[in-house]
Amino acid sequence: MARISILDPTAPPPAVDADPGPGIQAATLEGGHFGIRYDLTWRSFDWVRDEWRRALEVCGAHVDEWCAGDRTGAAAAQTLESLRRFAADQEVVVSGLGN
Repeated sequence: MARISILDPTAPPPAVDADPGPGIQAATLEGGHFGIRYDLTWRSFDWVRDEWRRALEVCGAHVDEWCAGDRTGAAAAQTLESLRRFAADQEVVVSGLGN
């Protein structure tokens, strides 16, 4: 009787780095200016923005949101200038999910 080997095609899980990266102290949040940049491409990010805004404001942070406009054609210059004004007023900017 012949024997066969059954192969498992699933890949092993990736190694996970337990270090979450630099943290933000509560003292830094209070009175801090945090910006959240988004666009209209991924509407599910609206829920994330709402949660982050709420969490930051509970800690005393001031939160501004900026929606990116057109990045081509005549409107691109206006979008870039608007982004510069937005970024100049922030201490921290979250742009998308950062993944």
